[in-house]
Amino acid sequence: MRARVRIADVADRLCAEALLRADGVQVADGGHADLLVVDEWTPEQHPEVVAARRQGTPVTVLAELVLRRARGPVVGVTGTAGKTSTCRALEQLLRSAGREVAVSSTARSSNAWPDHSLADGCGPEVVTIAELTSTHLCHMREVHPDVAVVTLIRPDHVELHGSLAAYVAAKRRLVEDLDAGDWIVLPADDPATCAALGDVPARALWFGDAAPDAREGVFARGEEMVIRWSGAETAFAAPVRGTALRAAMAAAAAALALGVPPATIRRATAVPAAVPHRLRPVPGPRGITVYDDTMAATPLKAHAAMREMPPGPVVAVIGGDDALSGPPVHASPEEDDALAAALADMRQRADVVVAFGPAHRRITAVIPVDVVAGAFEDALDAAMAACPDGGAVLVSPMFPMRPAEREHVATLG
Repeated sequence: MRARVRIADVADRLCAEALLRADGVQVADGGHADLLVVDEWTPEQHPEVVAARRQGTPVTVLAELVLRRARGPVVGVTGTAGKTSTCRALEQLLRSAGREVAVSSTARSSNAWPDHSLADGCGPEVVTIAELTSTHLCHMREVHPDVAVVTLIRPDHVELHGSLAAYVAAKRRLVEDLDAGDWIVLPADDPATCAALGDVPARALWFGDAAPDAREGVFARGEEMVIRWSGAETAFAAPVRGTALRAAMAAAAAALALGVPPATIRRATAVPAAVPHRLRPVPGPRGITVYDDTMAATPLKAHAAMREMPPGPVVAVIGGDDALSGPPVHASPEEDDALAAALADMRQRADVVVAFGPAHRRITAVIPVDVVAGAFEDALDAAMAACPDGGAVLVSPMFPMRPAEREHVATLG
């Protein structure tokens, strides 16, 4: 069997080639291939993927090659938003509970994508946590985690898949092969997500706002987190609010599925460590706090971030490249509506709005902005100049940014 590897990152490409050779697969540079291995940046609509599928050639990703070697429980996490935060919250909780954990330490932009750092496989006592985005799942043939966590499903990344239906189908891949012995963790307060997944023959645990029925899981009730398990409730003060609380509840529900007792979850749940590029506060000059939310490349994520800003003056930095991966982003009717709603709310809540990059044309066609900058560094400088002492600068772009631009924010402090 011959495989062709299309992975840009050197370490990941070498890892994929080594794993294939270990399985007796010959790695081919050209000519006919019986298998195409792509990276998680490869759109489902990429010409090479389309051609391979048309010819009946299977397509896979490094994540699948890596996860095949995990001998212990695997937790797969997907969703339109909240994947990385949920993975990192689960990692922190399990380590505090004394469980061994394997999760990527080297994936780009602090994602928890399975990569070369997990290539050696894990023993039977080690829990592998895998963040799986839509462009992992659409290329994966064997997806069978022991615990599947779905944070939410909304229109997103449609340009990478060709249609909204294809995007939803990619997300659904995480749960399609589950059976009655597996677990699925679902948002109890999000019927749209549950409807998108359809019936899944797995044991269900729930998270979100407290369910009015007897469903088991982890819920928010007032200022508390409530674990409902085996007919009993364990309540304790919620350590966080907003989207961080949802990640903490989803992580706690996954821990329940892994057999961690409620009392241990209560002890081990703490304020999660700040994850780079996910609404992480970075100290700036003159007492300004810069909220690094540069992974918020969608209206949904930026909209949520703006709602979580503390009281006081806020300068919002939005923009980026509206076609970084090729096709225009947020261009489907559903995404366009979400973009308009997020921009309107951003304009209403922010004292100053700074737009940058090619995406500024899409932004200024919907709302007035105070400053337009070509380069991101210029936009950040303008935002700092416009922000009063002690105020906040939110960098939550709504559109894709380049990794170097993200790192520019992360190094401010």
